[in-house]
Amino acid sequence: MVSIADARAGDQVAFEALVRPLIHPAYRLAYAMLRRREPAEDAVQEATLKAWRRIAQLRPETESLRPWFMTIVANECRSMRRGRWWSVVPLPQGRKVAFNEQGLTETTDLRQSIERLPHDDRVLLYLYYWLDLPLDEVAQALGVSIAAAKGRLYRAVGRLRERLTIPEEMNSK
Repeated sequence: MVSIADARAGDQVAFEALVRPLIHPAYRLAYAMLRRREPAEDAVQEATLKAWRRIAQLRPETESLRPWFMTIVANECRSMRRGRWWSVVPLPQGRKVAFNEQGLTETTDLRQSIERLPHDDRVLLYLYYWLDLPLDEVAQALGVSIAAAKGRLYRAVGRLRERLTIPEEMNSK
């Protein structure tokens, strides 16, 4: 059985064994944040390299690599979005969620509403709802207490609700 201590000691095989199960969730997080396959793949690859370079800095009491690694992925996505080319290359707009329910059509674009949130709110929502991380791991990834993560999540959801544009017909239902 491989341990974090082995990876911290520089064992590449141990590091790969610990990170391999995290690659798919990391890609899902990166794709949710960047909305394009290639940049998401690049972000996960860069994050993996950064994690390997910094594994020795990981605290000895760390029990799981997941929150630490997801933080690196989220930070890499943020760095990519701040990059010059990100603002030059236009991204396709998010898909509108459309369905008929008793003749009503909802045109709320959840992805656009999430994108208008501050970065910290987006990361929190993606970690908790998109990746289904437990609140204690979300708190660890954000570097806050569980109570603080719960409060931030509550406020982020409130800010998201404010940004959603729900047709008046849907509000009266």
